[in-house]
Amino acid sequence: MKTPFRYLLSLLLLLAMTACSGQDKQYEAAISDMPAAGSAVESRVAAESPVAPSPEVAAEDVSAGSTQPAAIPQVAQQIIREGQAVFETSDLKKTKTWIESLVRSHKAYISNDEQNKGSDRIEQRMTLRIPADRFDAFLGDLEKGVVRFDSKSITATDVTEEFIDISQRLKVKKATEERYIALLAKAASVRDVLETEKYISEVRSEIESLEGRLKYLRNRIGLSTLTVTFYQLKPEMQGFASRFGLAFSEGWNNFLSFLLGAISLWPFLIAGAAIIGVVRFLLKLRK
Repeated sequence: MKTPFRYLLSLLLLLAMTACSGQDKQYEAAISDMPAAGSAVESRVAAESPVAPSPEVAAEDVSAGSTQPAAIPQVAQQIIREGQAVFETSDLKKTKTWIESLVRSHKAYISNDEQNKGSDRIEQRMTLRIPADRFDAFLGDLEKGVVRFDSKSITATDVTEEFIDISQRLKVKKATEERYIALLAKAASVRDVLETEKYISEVRSEIESLEGRLKYLRNRIGLSTLTVTFYQLKPEMQGFASRFGLAFSEGWNNFLSFLLGAISLWPFLIAGAAIIGVVRFLLKLRK
C-alpha cells in the first residue's frame, strides 16, 4: 500500500511544478511585451510642453537634425586691405584737386579730410574708402603722379575664418528664434509666455550683435581704406634770408603775445601797486 501511494504523491508534485513553471514563463512574456516606462509618454510630454528649453539646448536641437556633420560652406577669401602714403608736393591745392579726381574716377569717397598748419609746412590728410576691386588700380594711378613717397605701406588682413564663424552662428541663432516663436504660440500659461519671451529677447539680442559685426566686416572687406597725407613747405623756409625774416616775424609775434599777456594781468598790477603804496605810507608814519 505504501508503494502506490508514494508513486501517486510524486506524480502530483511533478504536475504542480510543471504548472508553476508555465505561469512564470507567461508572466515573463507579458512583462517583455510591455513598453518601457516613460518612453512614449515622456516623449509626448516633452514635445507638447510649452516651456521653452534653455538657449544652449535649443541650439543643439536645431543643429542635431542630421547624424552627419554639417558641411562648412565654401566662401571666397575675405580680405581687409588698408594703407597709408605720405609725400611732399609743391602745390597743395592742385594736388588735392588731383586726388579728388582720382576718387571720382574710381568710384571711391572721402571719409575724412583735414588740414594742419605747422611752423614749416601746411599738411593735408585725406582718408579714402575705395572699392576693393579698384584698390590696386587706384594705387597705380597715385604712384604715377607722385615723384617720391616719404613713406608708403599696405596691409592685408584675412578675416575669412571669422566671417564664416559669424555667418554660421547667425544662422543657428535665427533658427533658434523661430523655434521659440513656435513654442510661444503653444504656451498655456502666463509663466510659460513670460519665460519664452525672455529667451526670445536674449536670442534677438545675440542676433543683432552678430548682424552688426557681420555688417562691419562686409563694409571693411568691400571698401579698402587708404590714408593719403601730403604737405607743402612754406615759401619762407626755402632760403636763409626768408628764414631770417620768418624768425624775426615770429620773435615780434612772441613779444606781442607777451605784452598782451602782461596787460591781461592789470588787476594784479593795480593791487600790487596799492599794497606797495600803503606799506610806504605806514613806514612814513612811524618815522
